[in-house]
Amino acid sequence: MPNYLSNRGKLLLMQGDWDDVAAGDIFLGLIVNTSAATPAAFDTQAEINPLNFVADLTALTGFVEASWAGYARTALTRTAASEDDTNNRVNMDAADVVFASAAVVTTYTHCIGGFIFKTGASDAARPLISVALWSAAVALNGSSLTVGIADAYRAS
Repeated sequence: MPNYLSNRGKLLLMQGDWDDVAAGDIFLGLIVNTSAATPAAFDTQAEINPLNFVADLTALTGFVEASWAGYARTALTRTAASEDDTNNRVNMDAADVVFASAAVVTTYTHCIGGFIFKTGASDAARPLISVALWSAAVALNGSSLTVGIADAYRAS
């Protein structure tokens, strides 16, 4: 599963935003599609690099955010970055996120990924940290959708 960091996201992580005191300020939203395919406008690292804000992502051709009843962008419960001397890296983890009743809507049938961002006044002021695209799209059927997060980011 690719997890493409934006350049703005790299800056925020390097500045220590993962371990900041406002523990509820980093959120996850879901990207959906009418098929299992990822739109070509945001399927590579090079396309995500220059995106600074959520509005830059949502403006891309083919971007659709989930909108079933009860869906909401969800704050990540993060653990502090930890040094891993065995693997020579730093791990930045978050708890899994459960989205209840992930239902098909007429405009989409599959969840293809998610986007992580820092809160702000509007999408134009919410710094985009990364876009994660699932290795296999999840067909929506009304069941809960769990986004498993094992080390959201690793710095090595």
